[in-house]
Amino acid sequence: MFPINAKKRLKSTALTSLRSAGVFSIAKRSNWRRHRLLILCYHGLSLDDEHEWLPHLFITPECFRQRIACLREMNAAVLPLEEALARLWSDSLPETSVVLTFDDGFFDFLRHGVPLLSDTGFPCTLYLTTHYMNRRFPIANLTLDYLLWKSRKATARLPTHGIDSEAPIGSYAERQKVVRGILTSADAQGLSTAGKDEMLRSIAEQLGVDYQAILDRRMLSILSAEEVVETARKGIDIQLHTHRHRMPANQELFVKEIKDNRACIQELTGKTPVHFCYPSGNYSREFFPWLTECGVQSATTCERGLATRESDRLLLPRVLDDSVTDLPRFQSVVSGLFA
Repeated sequence: MFPINAKKRLKSTALTSLRSAGVFSIAKRSNWRRHRLLILCYHGLSLDDEHEWLPHLFITPECFRQRIACLREMNAAVLPLEEALARLWSDSLPETSVVLTFDDGFFDFLRHGVPLLSDTGFPCTLYLTTHYMNRRFPIANLTLDYLLWKSRKATARLPTHGIDSEAPIGSYAERQKVVRGILTSADAQGLSTAGKDEMLRSIAEQLGVDYQAILDRRMLSILSAEEVVETARKGIDIQLHTHRHRMPANQELFVKEIKDNRACIQELTGKTPVHFCYPSGNYSREFFPWLTECGVQSATTCERGLATRESDRLLLPRVLDDSVTDLPRFQSVVSGLFA
């Protein structure tokens, strides 16, 4: 058995050889690729070390800049989501069609992503969750995991927050178990968003992590209302991602999520969002008539693949780009070889 790093090096070498042989260029100009749309998915651009913490969710600004440069070098047709979907369904896509999407609406997108996109003129869609928009606190569940990781401790005991005995926190799965325990305790106490912020501050102090530095950098923080307006004015397309980043199985609550989300976006941008992204990629066919009732025209998933004319409009695949994807692999995805 090859070690994982050795396998990655072999794959990268093989892909580089294919690129040098012109296979990528042939693939991206193929009739097969012309009938397919690559929707790229991003979440966050590191303000500090988030890409080391969760490499599948965060990439460095330098890596994103490299991706944008790569798209330009490959002459990719980077299209607005609305236009791309219309051309996909009318079978009139240009060669090497790509759409850029970001989920959630972290402050880091405005800090690092928007200026780069403005410089290149590339369109981009931001699927925005809006509950935290007017609450200048980092998102609790993500921040808890980050604090545990940042502590560099092998175990943690937080009896005042529901963790009564030493619990392992070395892996993501172990940390998530602790996070769930803490949040269960917080919900039992009926903590508000502000109350959870005080909880995060207390836990950070116990773990020896500088919580104020996290606040000062706006890490894991959603754009404010004013920042959403600024982002939209700079040409970013703002679309639906639910208000509270959740997908209730109850129809009334589900529809409320969409309506609350839309109302916030509409008030700030003056536009009515009709495209949707499932939070955390969680979906069920039970949601389809509810989305249709809400006037949603498309919905993207986290299912890996290229969209075709035959793709279900409420189950559009995307490709998540992340810190573990090297440049040859990214180029192969854009060309359509290994999406």
